Order: sequence, then structure tokens, then C-alpha cells
Amino acid sequence: MAKQSNKLTAKGVKNLSFDVNGAKKQRHPDGSGLYLLIDETESKYWRMDYRRPVTQKYNTLAIGTYPAVSLEQARIKRDEFKKMLADGIDPAEQRNNKKREQIETFENIFSKFAEEWLELRRREGKTDRETIRKLEKDILPFIGKLPVTQLTTEQLERDVTDALVKRDALESARRVKSIINMVLKLPLKRRIITYNPAPDISLPQPIKGNHNAVTDEKELAELLVKTWRLTKDFPRTRIRTELALKLSAYIYQRPNEIRGLVWESVDFENRCLSFAASKTNQDHIVPLSIQAYDILKQLEGLRTTSRYVFPSVKTSSECMSTETLTQVLKRLGFKGRHTAHGFRATARTLLDEEIEYRTDIVEHQLAHKVKDPNGTAYNRTKFLRRRREMMQLWADYLDTLRQGGDVSKFKPDNESENLILFKQNSKTA
Repeated sequence: MAKQSNKLTAKGVKNLSFDVNGAKKQRHPDGSGLYLLIDETESKYWRMDYRRPVTQKYNTLAIGTYPAVSLEQARIKRDEFKKMLADGIDPAEQRNNKKREQIETFENIFSKFAEEWLELRRREGKTDRETIRKLEKDILPFIGKLPVTQLTTEQLERDVTDALVKRDALESARRVKSIINMVLKLPLKRRIITYNPAPDISLPQPIKGNHNAVTDEKELAELLVKTWRLTKDFPRTRIRTELALKLSAYIYQRPNEIRGLVWESVDFENRCLSFAASKTNQDHIVPLSIQAYDILKQLEGLRTTSRYVFPSVKTSSECMSTETLTQVLKRLGFKGRHTAHGFRATARTLLDEEIEYRTDIVEHQLAHKVKDPNGTAYNRTKFLRRRREMMQLWADYLDTLRQGGDVSKFKPDNESENLILFKQNSKTA
């Protein structure tokens, strides 16, 4: 005769209580291995006994506690387990495998590797303020909780980079692609993934070069005139945005260095900026022209509780968005012609080709790694006096160009020397 199943009733289970004269743990069988276990605390637990398919050894499965798991739900679980056993599957092993998969999935989500990658960079002394901002804003909200094993090129394009491309933030898209690529190198190295999908992300190529830049004096004059009229022609534009663009033209440092500039880096007494160059992480000094100094003094008058010279309009704890200047330049009619980063190429080209300033001095001011004949790499104080002269010369040149004046006085000719000796191998300061 077959063993009776479903011996218990819902009402009976509800009314069952611990027998003080009985065992410490009391079983109430329902059949087919399922039973309700009651202990002296009056807690009720669903359990199922069975034989393992291979070893035939007895094992017990925990199904849950009553009333969170009802009698009906416990029976459904029991029937599921019995079907597994009929197929030769051990329910306990199946459950353990699922738990392991869940743990592995959690440990292998993208954000975990991003944190590890940032920590490695911190140990290397690298400053990642802008990288962290891009991770938090453009990457992690979309793929942070996804296992790296599930990421594909198509998904990364659809969920991350396409949105940046649509708003013409191509430089941000390229940076985001680079960050994802570097993060995914960690699980690739550990063979958690066999393929890194990031390098295959398709992005539109810039019209010319990596950073579009105006290098023609007539075009530059147009850009400067429009910049100096920005808040007049577009009244809704913040004055800080106009000042950020002006300062970018005068000091031609990397956009993230300007946007992320903190007040502790501003030295009014010595008329300079001091910070770690974002690309090389080397200490860098930017001498300030009179014009750049005046802009920073104007910004000081607008100073808030934020540590940033150019705080975000949304929160004082962050700096101005990377898209702010991009959108302004687009508004001025320079989409595809000039970028915020392009001011560096503008200065590099015109200081070399038009003003004919010594290339090594220009390169030092750009915080590029430049080796002299003695093999000495970049030095934050090298050519400091000459760089200060150059920065003032550049600011005066821009102002003259903007005002429609004669800029030939800034350029050497065959009959007389310029203000400063250019392109000569003479001793430098």
C-alpha cells in the first residue's frame, strides 16, 4: 500500500503547537518526505527528507518557515524537488549551484571592477576626479549592476555611448569608451571574460584631428568676439560659463583642468595656478597674464561655498559639466570647428607658426613631457620666467586680434627682433 500524502490541513498546521512533554523538536509529516518541524520556541519550519540520487544517502532540505511559506506552497516546492529527483538531479546541489552563480554574478558586476581599477590608479598617484564623474554620470547608472560576462558591444553602444553621440558629446563618448575598455581589462586578464567588447564600440570620427581647433587668425577673431559677447547675445547663459571660455582662451590648459579648478590651486599673490596636470599627474604651474588674473578676481567675487572655481549649477559638490562649454561653442556656431580642448591646439599652432615662439617653452606650458638635450624631463619651474612672458604676450595678442588691431607687432620680421628672442638656441631663463 502506497504511503499517504497530504496528511496535514491548513487549519491543522495553523493550530499545531509545541508539546512540552514531547521531544525538543517535533515532526508533523505531510507525506513524501515533507514535514513541519516545531521547536520549543513555537517556531514552525518546513523540511523535506530525501535520498541523494547518486550516493542514496539521506539528506534534508529547508523549504522555509510557517506562515511565510504556507502548506500549499511547501507542497509545491516538495513536488518540484521530487521531479528533480526523478530526473537524477540533487535539489540541494542545484540550490547550492544557484547560490554560487548569484555570488559570482554579484562579484563580477561592472561596478566592482570599476572600484578596483580606480583603487589601482589611486595607488599609482593618478588623479581621477573627471574619470569618477564620468563613471558616476555616464556609465554606472546604465551598466554598473550588470555582470561583465553579459556585456556586449551592441549593449554598450545602446545603453551608454549612443546617448552621448546624440547630444554631440563625442569627446565624452570617446573618454567613456576608453574608461570601459580599461575597466574590462581586469576581468579579461583573470579570464572571467574571454572577450573585451569595448574596443569595438563604433563612434563618429571628428571632422579633423582629435580635437577640432581654430588656427586661422580671422576665424579666431570671430570666435573671440562672439565669446566676449556671449552673455549679451544669450542672456540665459551664466556669467561663469562665459568666464570659463575666456579663461580657456587665455591659459589653454586641458578643459577638465579648467572646469575642475579648485580655489586652493589659485595663487593670487604669485599670480599663478598650481595643480597636477591631469594627463601626466605632474605638478604644473600656469603663470597668469593680467587678463587671466582679472578673470579669476571676477570669479572670486562670485565665489560660493564650493571649492570649485566653476561649480556645477546643480550641486556645489561638483564642478561644471564637460558638456557646458561644448554646447556653448555649438551655440556660437563653432560645432565641428572648435572644441574646448581646441584652445590648446590654437595656442600651440599660432605661438609656433605666427608668433614663432620657442617650441620647447610652449610645450612646457602645455604640460607635455619634453626632454632637453641633457635628457631632463618636464620640470614645473623650468622656463618659468619665459613662460610668464609668453602667457602675457599670448593674452595681449588675443586681445589685439579680438579688437581688430594690428597683430604684426607680435611677430618677428627680418629687420628687427621681436619682443622676445624666438626660435634661437640662446640660453634660456
